[in-house]
Amino acid sequence: MLATLLRMALVLVTLVASAAGARPGPVAARVLKARQVVLREGPGESGEVRVHPDYLTTLAFEADVAPGIVEVEDPERIRVLGAQGRVVVLEPVRELAEGERVPLRVSFTRGSTVTRAVLMLVPHPSEVDTEVRVALSEKLARVVGPAEPGEPSTLMQQLLAGVWVLGERIDGRMLHASIFPLGIKAGSPWMYQLGMQRVVAIPVSNRAGEPPWEPRVVWLTSPVLGPKPVALSARMRVPRLMPGVREWVFVEWPLKTEAFHLEIRERESGRGFQVEWGGPP
Repeated sequence: MLATLLRMALVLVTLVASAAGARPGPVAARVLKARQVVLREGPGESGEVRVHPDYLTTLAFEADVAPGIVEVEDPERIRVLGAQGRVVVLEPVRELAEGERVPLRVSFTRGSTVTRAVLMLVPHPSEVDTEVRVALSEKLARVVGPAEPGEPSTLMQQLLAGVWVLGERIDGRMLHASIFPLGIKAGSPWMYQLGMQRVVAIPVSNRAGEPPWEPRVVWLTSPVLGPKPVALSARMRVPRLMPGVREWVFVEWPLKTEAFHLEIRERESGRGFQVEWGGPP
């Protein structure tokens, strides 16, 4: 499900739309990284995640994290902004000192089995991991994932496979949003939910005569997150949106939303679109 990195989180608070102008960006001059780390079972540390107070860090796991069982050893320095489904969002509050290592403990449930593992949060002088794909070690994967035959597929897998009929109220609800095309035409988004999983689906069209398009850069902003945008990932059923073709862009949703501002582009200043939704009427 995470062949393309997700970057999401749970925040049980109301989102308010931000300005529809230029793409929001972090305030510090650091190199933003999208990386993969390996998570191993047990109390021993696994991979490192580089964090900084000027940025939110989104972790996307290969298996659902147990609700309410994501803990940072020093919550006054690094907060768990939210954890739901396969996504955890971290907000560093204070900068870590050189050489400091703060454990992030996560738990997974499968049936009656609870499995615990640890990631290490560390500082770096010039880089920060804004989006991290957390792969499971071979041993941990056998315990908690991927899904065994007969287990239901994830919401994203169902949408990508075409199991759900898109644009139908029986499966989701339309968000009457403001759309701002930036070279790519987009329609009103739909919010789909299955248990704790949420996915926003947006119909998009590439104009005839234009180059193929891919949704590579995704930013979600909210005043509740302060000036720090959340980096997400988007997926389509096709590798690229060809000229004159209409498709759906899927974004696994990190927040329990009331309002939001979303921007999706092919690169930082490339073609794409913006979506603003003011919340339920």
